[in-house]
Amino acid sequence: MASALPHSVTRPLIVVSVGTDHHRFDRLVRWTEHYATQHPELRFVVQRGTSNTPRALESHELIPHDELRGLFAEASVVICHGGPSTVMDARSVGRKPIVVPRDPELDEHVDGHQMRFARHLSDHRMAVVVWSEAEFFTALDEAIDNPASMTIPIEAKTVPVGVANFGRVLDNMLDIETPIDRVAAPPLTVHRGFKS
Repeated sequence: MASALPHSVTRPLIVVSVGTDHHRFDRLVRWTEHYATQHPELRFVVQRGTSNTPRALESHELIPHDELRGLFAEASVVICHGGPSTVMDARSVGRKPIVVPRDPELDEHVDGHQMRFARHLSDHRMAVVVWSEAEFFTALDEAIDNPASMTIPIEAKTVPVGVANFGRVLDNMLDIETPIDRVAAPPLTVHRGFKS
């Protein structure tokens, strides 16, 4: 698809990931194609897995994990299947994804866990979950019109207090000191040696 925009203009990037399950997810690829034909001002990169290759869109069967996370971080909008790992990868780089869960009744997965997870995401406002092509178009329009609505703060990774405390107890027992960064609570005071 040729863009009507000059090459010097940066086109907003939309990244779509269907995951790596052996089931095809042609529905999400097809919805993306339909939307893209109406929006040549946008750039799409599709990780398509075993799904059909979209016409006139950049697509790859697989994208290495670190590269995909990098694309998520660069993207204006991330669209993905309802796999927990992919959703959390998007969120970990500050993107609230548009989620289209795979439907086992359409032979897109072996069970309905993505649909259950998507409902949880929607209930807790952790993602924008869509169930139809019309909802997909609406969600994408809104995301492009208001990109700030699709960004979330990147939380500093903290070590849970219990893990940090356990690590300190082990350090004390082994008489070593292991640095633990960004602990979620004030450090535990550990006395060397055991008390009787």
